[in-house]
Amino acid sequence: MSDEQNQQLMQAIKELQKQMNDGFDRVDKRFEGMDKRFEGIDKRFSKLEKEMNARFDNMDERFDKLQDGMDLLAQRTWNNEQEIYRMKMGKV
Repeated sequence: MSDEQNQQLMQAIKELQKQMNDGFDRVDKRFEGMDKRFEGIDKRFSKLEKEMNARFDNMDERFDKLQDGMDLLAQRTWNNEQEIYRMKMGKV
């Protein structure tokens, strides 16, 4: 190969290298943009998770109160049935 051909070949390699680097830079920028979008989505999911946890905690408290009320009603019903039975048996 002549010196001129070597220089042309080196120039072509440098241009290809520059094109590849430019392409990699574009890909990097796209990935950075995607990262930012995913970070935004993560923040929204974190916020949603906190809200849902608060709602579930609130529901748990309400169910606990409901269960306590049902237990109390069941106990009163049991006591009333015992009293009715005693009255029927004449053991008042």
